[in-house]
Amino acid sequence: MGEQVSQIWPIAAYFLTLVIMLVAMMILSHLLGSKAKLPAKNLPYESGVISVNANKTRFTSHFFLYAVFFVIFDLETIFLFAWVIAFKESGWAGLIEASVFIFILLAALLYLYRVGALSLTKRHLPIKAKQSQINHSEKEC
Repeated sequence: MGEQVSQIWPIAAYFLTLVIMLVAMMILSHLLGSKAKLPAKNLPYESGVISVNANKTRFTSHFFLYAVFFVIFDLETIFLFAWVIAFKESGWAGLIEASVFIFILLAALLYLYRVGALSLTKRHLPIKAKQSQINHSEKEC
């Protein structure tokens, strides 16, 4: 028991120091901070300039989707890089696991292609919405 306490006391001391510093900073910011409630304090501003109107501009999500896909596939590439580094040590089991992983990646990429998520010219709709549009167009004919 004594050995376990001697191993954990640095972590406990670090945690206690962090809590004390956090409480001290919160108390100091409350004591030293400004108390004046100016009317302009609660006004929203854009890049340091007071807003002229409440116009909310809508942006398309095409490029956002590309960014999300890039991050996802980039992380998966990092996993494959770790496998390449340990290629000799992993043996056949590692090769089979990496092949399954790559197959799942390709299946995900094929799915994204089939639903049109990789197309910049199409409007991105959920599969159910696309299906209902197809059904409506068939009824009109």
